[in-house]
Amino acid sequence: MQHELLLEIFSEEIPAKLQRKALENAKSTFANILTRYGTIFGDVSSFVSPRRLTVVVNHLSSKTEDMMEEKRGPKITAPQTAIDGFLRSNQKTREDLIERDGYYYLKIHTKGIETKTLIGDIIENFILEMPWPKSMRWYLEDQEILSAFWVRPIRSILCIYNGSSLNEHIKSVDLTTCSYTYGHRFLSTGKLEITDFADYRNQLESNYIMLDFERKKSYIDNEINSMAGAMGLYFTYDEELLDEVSGLVEYPFASIGAIDEKFMKLPQEVLSTSMKTHQKYFTLVYPGSVMAPYYGTITNIPPTKIMCEGLDRVLRARLSDAMFFYNEDLDVTLEAFAQRLSNVVFYDKLGTVAQKVDRMMSIASTREEHRAIALSKADLLTQMVGEFPELQGVIGEIYARCQSESNEVCIAIREHYKPINANDDLPQTVTGARVSFFDKLDTLVGLLGIGVQPTGSKDPFALRRAALSVARLLCDFPKTLLDNESLSWYVETLITAYSDQGIALDQDTLQIVLEFIVDRLKMYMCERLSLDTEVVESVIRSFDSLDFDYKIAMSKARRLQKLTKLEEFQIVKEAYKRTVGIIGENVNELKTGSIDDLRFDDQYMVELQNTIKNQESDQEDFSKIVTTAKAVLSACDNVLINNPSQDIRLRNLKLLNKFLIDARNIIGA
Repeated sequence: MQHELLLEIFSEEIPAKLQRKALENAKSTFANILTRYGTIFGDVSSFVSPRRLTVVVNHLSSKTEDMMEEKRGPKITAPQTAIDGFLRSNQKTREDLIERDGYYYLKIHTKGIETKTLIGDIIENFILEMPWPKSMRWYLEDQEILSAFWVRPIRSILCIYNGSSLNEHIKSVDLTTCSYTYGHRFLSTGKLEITDFADYRNQLESNYIMLDFERKKSYIDNEINSMAGAMGLYFTYDEELLDEVSGLVEYPFASIGAIDEKFMKLPQEVLSTSMKTHQKYFTLVYPGSVMAPYYGTITNIPPTKIMCEGLDRVLRARLSDAMFFYNEDLDVTLEAFAQRLSNVVFYDKLGTVAQKVDRMMSIASTREEHRAIALSKADLLTQMVGEFPELQGVIGEIYARCQSESNEVCIAIREHYKPINANDDLPQTVTGARVSFFDKLDTLVGLLGIGVQPTGSKDPFALRRAALSVARLLCDFPKTLLDNESLSWYVETLITAYSDQGIALDQDTLQIVLEFIVDRLKMYMCERLSLDTEVVESVIRSFDSLDFDYKIAMSKARRLQKLTKLEEFQIVKEAYKRTVGIIGENVNELKTGSIDDLRFDDQYMVELQNTIKNQESDQEDFSKIVTTAKAVLSACDNVLINNPSQDIRLRNLKLLNKFLIDARNIIGA
């Protein structure tokens, strides 16, 4: 028989930013525990709201599976007492023993267990194993010990199995499971008795709990859009803010507030960031994306006039602070801020931010690049960035425009932080992309050069992200960023710049940095672009060193990926593998050159020679390399390539080697 299991862990407020990840983790963790206990089940669903984490299991079997396992016992040569003890402990006789590989084995049949009897242990394990980025313990008075770790103190645990409540004591949190839950903190009173998941969902909805996280997000989006649309305004969609607001309220109530006109003099980015960061307000704009003096907000209870006035009042206080910081900053030039960077440490062993700027200058080539680099980090010392770190670069651009810097320099100051993550857009301007490349490469050279490496999932200095950004810039930016120099040249110039500042790096820094970036390039090509690992590895190996043109590598990989999907590719692959196997260590004896002067008596080798010559007329025609590959396979099947005669052997190998060279050129590997 198959039943439904409903589990709700009711706690103090779960931080909004942890809820989305909790949905995924709860589902996978609970499913893994059920599998470990040998239960059979259908799908596992999870739900989260500020005060509850819910798991629902459908089609859960009433019993675990009967299991037949093989248990290894003592060696065949073991004393009889050991063998008898093995049999007694498993309630078996001598006739049940199986001899294999020098050991005795027993087949142990374990009957299935009632699932109901396991649920207490399953819940206990779920609480212990559920991963939270941040968690806490609390004091259990009855046991006089600390609880298990959970995101916030647990107040009750609802457990309904097959329509009935279970009363299981969960020792790690000193609570007994029950049949009730609670509705909205302010709009509902009393306990809600639950019979199954359908009843649970309906009762929560009636008591102002919107259980489905995605539905709540969609509802908020629609409500604010509807209200804004009635005023001729548009809601600026913000996925991150929607996620956070959805996690803050149990049932969303939307309203529109007003921004005091005097604050509209602030840059739009400052207004939006202040409202989002401090108040969780949504930005509203006029057609054309011009910011309107209004905001959208979500509350956990229906908004009243007094509440709306309070929301406006708090916003005025926040924006007053922002305006003060903004005006104070404008009294100081970016150059003056930049001069103070000598007091800001970049990294303990790598000097100051001012020294980082100087190193970036050493690899810049244009006046615009030098100017953008000189001002790129200046806004780190502004009061506005001190209040809103996420505005790094944005504030720099705004202040640069106020100080009449060129448009190219202003944009580059903002763009040099991009791409911020794997999903972020690349810079749009050459200067911005080049300065971004310089910035991230300097960080990689310095930190990797002193032995700072990511370990496991820990990467506190975001070196993997920096290397991925470098790879993406070199691969995907429309124009080349290397300015007729190699990647090695930039790395070596930065190493010299560090040395000139008295900062010693590892002597193998060049190789370490190139390998690190190439590893990220491989990851990008495989995971982000869905290229086969074998294809990517083959293309990377085709270059003489780790210092190669990433755009060419990307083009070759994409072309090779397409070719591998063709049926004929297997013919080329087989011919290539056989040829490599035959040549082996003899490759050092071969010299690349014309095959016209080679003379063959064997018809298969003559045919192969003519086929290769025909191939030379069109180095891009894959169909011709397929024809050549067929001729190679025919020759390998019918000719003794490694002929006892050294002259014949070398002629044969040279011809096959020419096929390898042509194949590499055409397939890009």
